[in-house]
Amino acid sequence: MNPSSFRSALFLFAATLVASVALAAPPTPAHWAVQGPKSPAAPGASFTLTLTAHIDPGWHIYALEEPEGGPIATQIGLAEGDPLTLLDVAEPEPRMVPDPVLRQPTGMFQNAADFTVKVRAPRSLPSGASSRILVRYQSCNDQICLPPHTETITLPLHGIVR
Repeated sequence: MNPSSFRSALFLFAATLVASVALAAPPTPAHWAVQGPKSPAAPGASFTLTLTAHIDPGWHIYALEEPEGGPIATQIGLAEGDPLTLLDVAEPEPRMVPDPVLRQPTGMFQNAADFTVKVRAPRSLPSGASSRILVRYQSCNDQICLPPHTETITLPLHGIVR
């Protein structure tokens, strides 16, 4: 194989490797964390969780409600069969701006956003129980929007519900 053919083959291999890694692990510009209540909740009582999105610079996610034909609104829920009962989800006041990609006013969050999730504890809790909070959201920057992504955040309930 001559040097020119070898370089071409090497370049093609490297490009294919980079593309396959990029397709296998798309970027997730929003990173989620959950914080439980300050004191344990009694069985059957309601309590509040704080779900925080830490958003990479240059990216944003959307509010819980968006106009028809607009971007994918953020959705927060619990996995099927979760021991907690979802009562309410609230968000901070979103920044209303004309979306640079969708070209319409949208509510968005940049840098960070704290969502308040009100839940009810079960009357009885099996040992080792945990909650699985599902967050479906779309991340965009000034040039592209990534496909919607669902993140599962696991919250061990030991110590949160007594």
